[in-house]
Amino acid sequence: MTDDLAQTILAAERRRCDAMIAGDPAGLGGLLSDDLQFHHATGVVDDKAAFLAKMAAGRIVYAAIAWSEERVTALGPDSALLTGRMTTDVRVEGTDKRLNNRVMTVWTRADGDWRLLAFQSTPIAG
Repeated sequence: MTDDLAQTILAAERRRCDAMIAGDPAGLGGLLSDDLQFHHATGVVDDKAAFLAKMAAGRIVYAAIAWSEERVTALGPDSALLTGRMTTDVRVEGTDKRLNNRVMTVWTRADGDWRLLAFQSTPIAG
């Protein structure tokens, strides 16, 4: 894996988090694959349309997202895995929550742009 790939994936993830915090479903949509599978820590799985609809309706409102322990692994010339720890302040269906999760994301490149293909979060006990 090259440093360039790591920087590219981390920058794409930062743009994704910024769009989520800004409550910008249109901006976020351009960063997500049409084949997105978004696995929430609750076990709920959304596709791209469902995830964006929840944001647009205010059912999910992100206040802060902080990554640590990030690691980027090349999976091929047009795919990469980003793993790490994510702390998220979010309002879900009107309830404020702080989520501390281990996260795996898969990014793919199509037409020169990197897009999130898969997101999986697992709560950290304690």
